[in-house]
Amino acid sequence: MHKRVKFKYEIEPATKSFPWLRSFIESAFFGISLMLLIVLSVVLIIVEVFFTLPPEQMTTLQSINDCLTLIFIVELSLRWLISVSTATFLKNFWIDLLAVMPVFRIFRIGRILRILRLFRVFSIGSTFQRRFTFIGRIFESRLVEFGIISSFAVFAIVFGAVGLAQFEIGISEEITSPIDAFWKALFSMMAGEYADYPKSIGGKVVFLIILIFEMGVFAMVTGTISAIMIDKLKESTMHKPANPDELNKHILICGFSAKAAILANEFLLDPAFKDSEILLVSEKASLDALKARGIQTDRISVLNEDFTRMETLKRAGVERAVAAVILSEHGENRTTRDIDARTILAALTIEKLNPKIHTSAEIYNEEYATHLKMGGVEDVVIQGEVSGKLLARISMHEGLLAFFKDLLSRESGHTLTFIEPPQEVIGLTCKDAIAIIYRELGFTMVGIKPKKAELKINPVGHVIDSSDEILVINPVN
Repeated sequence: MHKRVKFKYEIEPATKSFPWLRSFIESAFFGISLMLLIVLSVVLIIVEVFFTLPPEQMTTLQSINDCLTLIFIVELSLRWLISVSTATFLKNFWIDLLAVMPVFRIFRIGRILRILRLFRVFSIGSTFQRRFTFIGRIFESRLVEFGIISSFAVFAIVFGAVGLAQFEIGISEEITSPIDAFWKALFSMMAGEYADYPKSIGGKVVFLIILIFEMGVFAMVTGTISAIMIDKLKESTMHKPANPDELNKHILICGFSAKAAILANEFLLDPAFKDSEILLVSEKASLDALKARGIQTDRISVLNEDFTRMETLKRAGVERAVAAVILSEHGENRTTRDIDARTILAALTIEKLNPKIHTSAEIYNEEYATHLKMGGVEDVVIQGEVSGKLLARISMHEGLLAFFKDLLSRESGHTLTFIEPPQEVIGLTCKDAIAIIYRELGFTMVGIKPKKAELKINPVGHVIDSSDEILVINPVN
């Protein structure tokens, strides 16, 4: 008997996923270390351009900067490994690729833009949040918005100063030193114009980039003043953002209620989904609510949008998801039929966008279950039906509740799992296979699910086929 058990519905790791590597790169330690190296690299470039150093010191400084560039090349290579696709990687890190090209030395300052993205590490990992509680207060205020604007402005000024110093000194009569280049870049950024246009082609390109940044900073300032932009930015910084391009073979939980925490926890504990990330799609979803119930949120993201809209589901990467669960989500003045209508709309849209996905839905009214089944939804749970029957059973038989609590969770004890039939039991009746499976694997067989047929509980006389799925009681430990 093979000791390696192939669990049914076991999710193969996404191509180029490397979950352990992704976890390391997204860790707070890696992010802070990289941020410090970025700052050091930018400072060294500024010193190299603006200060006159002896040849020996200049050579040493350039060697240090080249070593830092090699570190950034390794970091980008690791990010490419964990990216969903090369196109996605190029889309997200094109300026970083320019930054590590030694021939384009002034573009290395573009690495400072990555500091803004690395601020996201402060929102992942409960340990880091506990140690740096002040970060949470910053993210809850408007300092983030002004910090982004200030960072863009500083980048444009430093970029312009270094660029003009590289291209205009010795050519332009107005720029004779790096200090002149700094003031020229500063006033060009503030005024949006240049008294005497640069003489060199490189200087003209640098000035054009300064103007682009000047327009961008002005637009950002204007948008931040408006209440709509402030709310939008605040919403995006209060939660771990969901980047659809980074999601692959993930789990969608549409709707938010008390069950969301239970669902998320069970998916996190199940080894079949050990490499899958979870995306909560709901206008009411909150990571804080999950954390309050002790749920680890490292692999959970939030998309605060209406899950009944097709655009939202596409943004959530439903075409690449492996499972979707739609919860009955209450709302102001919504009746149970209104709630079911939203569930049905979301479920049918999900099945239309991704027919291969495993969809489960929760509804109030049993008469709608047929509509969902016809639309391709695999499993439909009637609100209160299972809990009602369970309550009846445990009322009749004292002590039965412990059995169901043990089987329905992976936190301890045992759980129900589908496995592929081992080669040794194929062709045997379930009666004969029960003892073999228990002796060799330690599993207790309780049911068989033939291909494209309903689950059969305790089918003693059924002959096991290679296409069957065997339902077993699996010891968690």
